[in-house]
Amino acid sequence: MKRVLILLSYVLFISYFAVADNDVVTVAVSDTCQANQIADGDEGDNGDGEKSKLNLFSGTWTTSSTPAIKLDENYYTNWAATGISQISFVGTFNGNYKYSHSKFIWDNVVDLALGVYWQDLIESDSLPYFETRRKNDDKIDLTSTFSMKMKKAWNVNASANFKTQFMEGFQYVDPTDPGTLVSSFMAPGYLTTALGFECKKDFWNVAFSFLTGKTTFLLDENVIAAGQLYGVDTTGGKRVYAGLGSYLKFYLKKDIAPNLNFYTRLELFYDYRKPNYHDGIDQGAFGSWEDNSWLKENGRSSFARMAHCMRYDTDVDFEFKLEYRFSSFLAAYFSSRFKYDSDFSGVAPLFGNDESHWQFYQSAGVQIYFNWKTPKAK
Repeated sequence: MKRVLILLSYVLFISYFAVADNDVVTVAVSDTCQANQIADGDEGDNGDGEKSKLNLFSGTWTTSSTPAIKLDENYYTNWAATGISQISFVGTFNGNYKYSHSKFIWDNVVDLALGVYWQDLIESDSLPYFETRRKNDDKIDLTSTFSMKMKKAWNVNASANFKTQFMEGFQYVDPTDPGTLVSSFMAPGYLTTALGFECKKDFWNVAFSFLTGKTTFLLDENVIAAGQLYGVDTTGGKRVYAGLGSYLKFYLKKDIAPNLNFYTRLELFYDYRKPNYHDGIDQGAFGSWEDNSWLKENGRSSFARMAHCMRYDTDVDFEFKLEYRFSSFLAAYFSSRFKYDSDFSGVAPLFGNDESHWQFYQSAGVQIYFNWKTPKAK
């Protein structure tokens, strides 16, 4: 409950500055000529021949808040084809709060999801008793990006992204299995900070950085005891790993047909510090970048080693979503997400590998949603 309250406080904090006076904040400058000069990126004259400072509050907030609810219910009793009675619920929230200025843009994105379902696993002629509760969706994804305008669509930006989950995650062998703990809140948690460049268009943008810090938090002792370390060296009581590498992000959201919206996102991160441990060789066998003994013994060039590491140790996070809007509050959707993380040892077979580093998630259905935007469409 505390985690939910903290996240709601974050959203309300941004919304407080974003929404006011007919849902749009526009701070007017008293002198019209000075306001025009500021909008053009020039400093105004205060009448005494002195230049006034650039007004950082002369921009405009554009906000969008979209909570959605997905519900599903199935009930079986004495049904020849059989089935498991269940009730499922998924709540999502997507918010975008952007402050646009003539010189910079401050963009904040909140992406939350939490879903659970209850199953009746004990056959009975009485009303179902939903004794089993499990998750079917869980996500906390917060992003804040500050971009200084350069030329045309190019910007210099600094960004911070935080990812984790609300509840504990379990892997189940069968319907009655109590489950094996594999993740929880802040286990893992990821904080990615980047300083780089971006090309920003109306419906897509691409950002890249060669100076990106990715910090992994592993703060649940039960997850550590279960053997899922997510690349964190826990010896000596350590619970945090600080990586440094390159980062690339591509984002696209566009209506490709009337009432049909397409969204996709791709994130790539390569950690300069992480030693390569693939090709059947245990972690650390390649040594550090400064250790060339393995390269010399095996006749590998530095370029070949770098290419091999980038191929197997680059984290990949790709998702796409199609959404068809029947009305202003009802939509059908299909979404899918692929992740590759060499620090994740796997909990189920995938692509023929019992301990695959790949992760896959797919969802489809109908949702009821609401949307509040500022400024309001005319």
